[in-house]
Amino acid sequence: MKPIVRYALLLSAVVVAGGGVAAAQLDRTPAPGPARTYSGKSDNFGHGRGAAKFFQYDLNHDGKVTRDEMTRSMAQQFAQMAGPAPAIGQAQFVAFRMKDLRPHTEQMFRRADWNGDGRLSLEEYMTPERVRFQYADRDGTGTISCGLRSAGFAPQAGKSRGHGGGRGRGGFCKSADLNHDGKVTRGEFDKAMQQEFVAAAKGAALSPDAYYGIIAAHVRDSSAKMFSRLDRNHDGKIDRAEFAQSQTRTFARLDRNNDGVVTRDEYYAGRRTASNYHRKPGQG
Repeated sequence: MKPIVRYALLLSAVVVAGGGVAAAQLDRTPAPGPARTYSGKSDNFGHGRGAAKFFQYDLNHDGKVTRDEMTRSMAQQFAQMAGPAPAIGQAQFVAFRMKDLRPHTEQMFRRADWNGDGRLSLEEYMTPERVRFQYADRDGTGTISCGLRSAGFAPQAGKSRGHGGGRGRGGFCKSADLNHDGKVTRGEFDKAMQQEFVAAAKGAALSPDAYYGIIAAHVRDSSAKMFSRLDRNHDGKIDRAEFAQSQTRTFARLDRNNDGVVTRDEYYAGRRTASNYHRKPGQG
């Protein structure tokens, strides 16, 4: 079985079984979860894996998210970062997002290391990256537009791109739109990922430490950008209200009947369903 097929099947199985880490791998973006911070290269306060991330706020596992569950989740997340303090600074925010990065990166490394030699060849490194591109190329055209940005969800305590951070469409465009035309082709993406590999590799392979260095750099960069977006009054700090604001807006948008509860039907009514994501142009 070809590595790219094996990786896709493994990824699907892990997503079905538990969500977080595999979802993070597709984006290099960290997934919300009760004891998870960030496992790779993306910005994510839950950006990107949609329903699986949003419904991790379903604290009583009844298949829906109430406003109270969202509020409690956000309060718990903020308290874990800030402790008794009323606000957090950028360094504190970045450190929290990177807290569990090393073990999650080690897991991703082992998944990518198909021959088990403790090093990643270019092909091993590129396989999950290509899966990530295929997932983002929802209409199958071989080109990703830079103009769209998915709704964000804040991280639960304790989520990133195939190898890991800042890897929603904005992340693709920053790193792989080589001719700056507002879109990323498969050729551009492959070239950008190969350049990233070559810059970090020694002896035509990545060691676990070199791999971690790639992921960590993306997480630090995406975390700093996320902090700037959340710091709405630009005072260099994020308080509880700023931290929760984007999630509050998301909840209000999804709660279509304004009853304080978001069901899966409401969630999907407000977004394209997974089948629509992969529908080819011209299909009904």
